[in-house]
Amino acid sequence: MPGEDSPRYAERMFAAPIDHSIAQPDRAVSTVRSGTDTAQTGAYLNELWYQGSGAIGERPVESIVIHPPTRGVVTQGDPFEPVKIGVLIDMDLGQLTADLMDPIILAVEDALNEGVYDRPVEIVTVDARGLPRENYRKVRLGYQKLVDAGCVVVIGPFISDNSVNLQDTVNATGVPCIGWTGTTRFAGEYCFTVANGDIPVEGWMGADWCHREGYKKVGFFWEQGSSGDLYADHFRAAARHYELDVLRETRLGPNPKNFRENLAAMRDQGAEAIVYMGYGYATFNFAKAFKALDWDPPRFMGTAFMFYSNSNAWAEGLEGWHGVDQLGEDGTNPNYEAMLERFEARFGRVTRNVVVALSYDTARAAIHGIGNARIATPEQVKIGLEQIKWMPCTNGGPGCCITFAEYDHRGYKGDFLTIRELRGGELHFRGYYRPQHLSNTDSPLLKKD
Repeated sequence: MPGEDSPRYAERMFAAPIDHSIAQPDRAVSTVRSGTDTAQTGAYLNELWYQGSGAIGERPVESIVIHPPTRGVVTQGDPFEPVKIGVLIDMDLGQLTADLMDPIILAVEDALNEGVYDRPVEIVTVDARGLPRENYRKVRLGYQKLVDAGCVVVIGPFISDNSVNLQDTVNATGVPCIGWTGTTRFAGEYCFTVANGDIPVEGWMGADWCHREGYKKVGFFWEQGSSGDLYADHFRAAARHYELDVLRETRLGPNPKNFRENLAAMRDQGAEAIVYMGYGYATFNFAKAFKALDWDPPRFMGTAFMFYSNSNAWAEGLEGWHGVDQLGEDGTNPNYEAMLERFEARFGRVTRNVVVALSYDTARAAIHGIGNARIATPEQVKIGLEQIKWMPCTNGGPGCCITFAEYDHRGYKGDFLTIRELRGGELHFRGYYRPQHLSNTDSPLLKKD
């Protein structure tokens, strides 16, 4: 037949890289003004400095490309295709989406301006909310979408349940993941954390706080979930260490009930303080029960305390609590203050909550991992992350840093856990977590006759 011997020609399998024609000689530049649709209307809502400044229901930009400064260099041939960083949103962020996305943009722009990396970077975002409110498979599919898109590192997930749920997927796909979870059960060759807390340590922090404040009789709530027993086991161990009397212990289910009855029983038994370790969704129920009982006891919670940034209503529900935070003492961390100055110059707004710092630090780790890699593949970026040593942090105290190693993928080191109190609508710094041996203040060697 005619044409049987005609050659077949291979077409380009993938589209050629796009030249956005936006690169500047002296600074990094992005394809968007901001990372969410809120920027189009300027509808930023934070009423207090610690609250998220975006709008409820705002949407993240799906693809953001950031070009490094050219420094006058003109490349030959096709433009460079951006190296991709994934962002996996696995929870309802309330009014925090802008405060998640914009610091990621800023961190990448800062790193490119410093010369950490010299190729374009694309931030690819998926909104795949999963546990504890939605189905486990959603977050797995969201992560796989980022892998299939060619991301060499993924920021997120943010919730412990989803981190444990994704652990095997992450290690099987071989794409490094930087989660925000505080659980120690998110581990493996490709699992990293720039953690929003430390679940076993938070249990000890609650007991240590009671001890330091002189409260000996305690009521304890903990929550069923992937890390609930971690919270509970470590709090119990710390309570024994500090000789606290746990008068009553209540395990909360996914849709907890009987708050008022349990709190009333704790009060009637003589509880001097309440400790809560869990997701934080129970906060509103606590607030209603305390009001109904006309009881305002000293109370302490884990990192769920930082939901004060999620919405103004959530902050109202946390009134009166002490809790685990990550912002250092006001005005003491030069890295945080300098970042906020650049943030305002870049985005034209002021926001100071913990998510801004956490997001910036995580994105810094991601881009430095890429910059350290021999080539931009997930396997090499994993090695690049492990080469990060004493990276300055915006979260925590002035000495807080991120350090990874081959068998140490838990990034934050130093004063990255703090204690704050939300009282009278104001957020008060109450110190760093710096435990001491009991022998420091009570030892037979120091007792006088």
